[in-house]
Amino acid sequence: MILISRITFSQTPKLGEFSDSEISMTEVAYEPDASAVILVSHGNSKFLPGLLETTHFVRLKVLSEAGKENADIRIRYYVGDQRMENISGVKAQTTNFENGKAETVKVSKDGIFEVDLDDGYKEMRISFPNVQIGSIIEYQYKKVDKNLTFIDGWTFQNKLPTLFSRYGIKMDPNLEYRTMGQGQNFSTSVEKTSEYDNYTWTLRDLRSLKEEPFMKNYRDYIDRIEFQLAQYRTSGDNGVEWKNVLNSWEVLGDEVISYYTDKGFYKNNPIAKEFLDVDLKGATQLETAQKAYYYLRNNFRVEGEDWIYPEQNLNQLLKSKVGTPVEAMLALMGVLKSEGIPCEPVLIGSKGYGRSDLVPFPFLNQFDEILLLAVLDGKPQFLDLSQTDAPFGYVDLNKHVSGGLYLQKKQSKIVPIEIQHNSNSIYFSQVTINEEGQLIMSNSHRNYRYRGLSLAKEIAGIEKRSESLAKLFDEEDGVVFENFQVNNLLEERDILTMNFETKFADSGDQDMILFSPLKFSSFSENPLTQEYRMFPVDFGYAFSETYNTVVTVPDGYEIDDYPLEAGYTINGEYVVFVYSSSMISNSLNISAKFVVKTPLIPATEYENLKYFMESVASKLSEPVILKKKLAP
Repeated sequence: MILISRITFSQTPKLGEFSDSEISMTEVAYEPDASAVILVSHGNSKFLPGLLETTHFVRLKVLSEAGKENADIRIRYYVGDQRMENISGVKAQTTNFENGKAETVKVSKDGIFEVDLDDGYKEMRISFPNVQIGSIIEYQYKKVDKNLTFIDGWTFQNKLPTLFSRYGIKMDPNLEYRTMGQGQNFSTSVEKTSEYDNYTWTLRDLRSLKEEPFMKNYRDYIDRIEFQLAQYRTSGDNGVEWKNVLNSWEVLGDEVISYYTDKGFYKNNPIAKEFLDVDLKGATQLETAQKAYYYLRNNFRVEGEDWIYPEQNLNQLLKSKVGTPVEAMLALMGVLKSEGIPCEPVLIGSKGYGRSDLVPFPFLNQFDEILLLAVLDGKPQFLDLSQTDAPFGYVDLNKHVSGGLYLQKKQSKIVPIEIQHNSNSIYFSQVTINEEGQLIMSNSHRNYRYRGLSLAKEIAGIEKRSESLAKLFDEEDGVVFENFQVNNLLEERDILTMNFETKFADSGDQDMILFSPLKFSSFSENPLTQEYRMFPVDFGYAFSETYNTVVTVPDGYEIDDYPLEAGYTINGEYVVFVYSSSMISNSLNISAKFVVKTPLIPATEYENLKYFMESVASKLSEPVILKKKLAP
């Protein structure tokens, strides 16, 4: 019985062989609103001479009308110039059940076809016929891959809930791989088997991957497994021996440096001659680096995918003045070195590339982008040219990671990445009543560093469309936004200030005026409304929002009501909110502060955080009420 069980689980499931529970299923117990469900997702890999062949099998059931959209399958793979990957043996079919009897329609040749994509990629597409509510669709195929250094492995989670996901691989005794698993379910619930050179990993009852507020880096946390070649067995003069592959950070770093050198980016003073007619020398190394940064940013066009490998060599880049982010940054490195400034690349795995934490051994596939680490006047400074609208010293927020591989010949090593910044917002408002009896709120919003840059991008987009900056705010009956003034000093002082007025046009001659004193908070509505949270809540970086409003009580009016003091936090004090109010003479002063101390909050704290955010939103929406005094 044990032997039969092992054989059954190691084999690929077969088309058309359904269990009674699969046939009768109408909803997913742990996700009843799911429009479809993956019943089985199965992969099995084996090594062939110079190739890895993986057999894929997927069985999916449609549970509602919306689930029919899953009947068009797209499988992306990389071909390149050397046909690195190939898909063959595609079989697919739709099965419906009429009066308990299975009726199967196989997908015709016309329903299975390839489409050429950009950059060497192709897509295998499968279009299933006769799909109805209750249909089970199945497909299987074989994929071969020539890249044996890095094996893609398996992603267990999907956009649909998955009842059963298994990956198996039969290892080649002449190849030794490092195994990298990731994900909460993988670390706590994976079922693993190993027998001789056969390994399997199984996960069950996985929730669907759904979009969640304050989380865009899903790939960093999903359950998956991948492999990198560590060593291989070969025959030499001394008989059989093992050869290491990328077995140290120094070796891995030298591999990348060698590639950059072949592209011309590590020549002695490689850029100096190109800039003889440009004065880049500053009074300090910081000023020199700033001049070099802005010269490249303003005279070269940066476009294309942000990746660790340049496509052009240095001479091609200097001639075209158009390059990818890595090409532009390596050119900047050359400029700085030409000016005697220490500067080296740092490989990083950006947010969303697939790793929430660095793998603690030389695993090249975890890196996808670079930063530069310069030493300016004795102080380390990370530099990034991937955002062409960002001032000097700004680093793409997706590159704010914990560490990276510092590249230096024979000395490459993992270094921490700590990018200090003060990206806060301060809101000032003064409330008065004009001669027409209308409530006027004069506002000044100060946004620093990354918050300022984000607002600057929004403003640029609105102005490009020739629209009013009132588009920054939600439309509200009787509320008019006007007299905008924007002062962008991000390059000089890391601050963008926006002044404007808010007019409550319908407030004139009313006996009672009700308004929100802290009208412009980012959190006046609770963004966390889902009952269940799969991923951490990621605010991106630590920041604070400070609000100050002064209400000058006009003649003939009095304060009828206003919000009282309050303060909230959650376990661990990841976030804190305080609110205070006071009457001083003829003025009501209201202030509040929302602080994100730790930007990454685990999903286990979601219920507490959700209640916290609801309390904050409720408090921020509490009104001030002005009432006309009764005539004596």
